[in-house]
Amino acid sequence: MDLLTVLPSSFGFVIFTYLYSWIMLTYLGIKVGAARKKYDVKYPTMYSEKEMVFNCIQRAHQNTLEVYPQWLVFQTIAALVYPNAASILGAIWVTSRFSYAWGYYTGDPAKRMNGAYGYIGYLGVIILSIYIGKHNHKRIMSGFLDGIRCGDCECNVDWGEKRNAIASVAAGVLFFTGWWIIIDAAVKYPANDQFHHAYHTCGVIATVAFLMINAVSNGQVRGDSYSDGCIGQTGARVWLFIGFMLAFGSLIASMWILFGGFVVPKKPVVYPGIAIFFQNAFIFFGGLVFKFGRTEDLWQ
Repeated sequence: MDLLTVLPSSFGFVIFTYLYSWIMLTYLGIKVGAARKKYDVKYPTMYSEKEMVFNCIQRAHQNTLEVYPQWLVFQTIAALVYPNAASILGAIWVTSRFSYAWGYYTGDPAKRMNGAYGYIGYLGVIILSIYIGKHNHKRIMSGFLDGIRCGDCECNVDWGEKRNAIASVAAGVLFFTGWWIIIDAAVKYPANDQFHHAYHTCGVIATVAFLMINAVSNGQVRGDSYSDGCIGQTGARVWLFIGFMLAFGSLIASMWILFGGFVVPKKPVVYPGIAIFFQNAFIFFGGLVFKFGRTEDLWQ
């Protein structure tokens, strides 16, 4: 089988994105090598105990290497179906790593956030990968619930017909658990110095994302049942994309709050940070279960 006949016609743009990422990694590696000579940091020492600027240069390269394999996987999955969109999102992420590194090279770690716009490209290919997985989900998992039986007993239940109910209950339990955890933490630690009230923003955004993701059906996104109206099929897709961006953003922000606000500063009370993370994680997975666990075939 000729590989070129299997790949999408626009996959060449994706290959250029891979080459662009190779140039980026090579550049970051060269900068680290030059910094080793400048600050006299010998191999295999990873970080210097006295040269902060070198540590920033080294960390810019190391962080990119930590994220790169994950990006590569999602970039490839997305590119197999949506090569043009994946190419644009990939170029955004790769370019952001230059901005991230140049900010780090100043010696002020806070300026690494100059490359924060890279999350658009990174989360974009993740969302596309999830969307692709959803379209293959029905074919792969269609008989999963139908095949569950109670052994040889005669009390067999047709779980396939109850799939929507099961998914809805599971999603509700996850959503409820997330909010129950954060309410428990807020009641236990009411003081603002122990649990900053602004941290509740993540949970609110995650809830909004939950509603946005499930406000449009898969048929509306495909254009099967929604072509007119104020937004149309393109608007439905944009709405869904924004919902996923908010969902991933709140989950990532909750992780940052946990480690940046509680673990790294070594605060005596860490439970509020853990509660924030688990709240957003439960809401996030509850949204996925409610969106992808149900089937629209049973809505008729």
